Amino acid sequence: TAMKEKRVWIGLAVLFAVIGVPQLFWKPSRFGGIFLLALAIGCMGEWLMLRGREKHKACRILSRVGRVLFALFVLSFAAVQVFVIGIAFDEDDPSAAPQADYYLVLGALVNPNGQPSAALAARCDTAIAVLNVNPGSQAILCGGQGGDEPRTEAAAMQDYMIAHGADAERLILENKSSTTIQNIANAKKLLPEGAAVAVITNDYHLARARRLLAHAGLGDAGVPAKTPYPGQWTAVRCREYCSIMGLMFTGRW
Repeated sequence: TAMKEKRVWIGLAVLFAVIGVPQLFWKPSRFGGIFLLALAIGCMGEWLMLRGREKHKACRILSRVGRVLFALFVLSFAAVQVFVIGIAFDEDDPSAAPQADYYLVLGALVNPNGQPSAALAARCDTAIAVLNVNPGSQAILCGGQGGDEPRTEAAAMQDYMIAHGADAERLILENKSSTTIQNIANAKKLLPEGAAVAVITNDYHLARARRLLAHAGLGDAGVPAKTPYPGQWTAVRCREYCSIMGLMFTGRW
């Protein structure tokens, strides 16, 4: 009935708001909070259109459009998440990772104290483990300096990895890039012809990184590092959804 449908939409709005608001207060999850609040506003808008559809033709039309858009969102979000979590081997077993001559370790946020964020540290830890089981390989550390970072991501990664046992001579810095696409494009310039390559990044980011690696003509081998905090799970997957859809809509997927 119409009353039940209204309750569903207002219930969804409340649910998204309750989950989203607490995430606004923690920087690593803030994007997820904004994303969920946008969904809450959309569901509230659908509820309002349903309330006014008996009196206003525009509300009837907009309520139908809203239902279609929400259905498309649910389907596309589910499809992207299936793609994102399709990792074929154990994150805790570096010997199962693809063997490569060069591992591209993608950048992430550097904390105000100059140390890698938890996400970046997880990528570095995975890179150290993979280098240890592949003694003939090298790592290219990718990432420039963002506006809210005290140093380049590549330099922070280098210091962290050396402090945790990595051989400095096996680390190559790419310190100009600010996006995943730039990470890979700039790292490619440092590679010898025909080198076997794999990308290292957090598990939620790996599917997109592998796709971009393939677009750069470097194959699609990837090594996942763990998502550092369970509380980030929602935020990072919302971000990946937006990034992947953005690549699709701009013809770069």
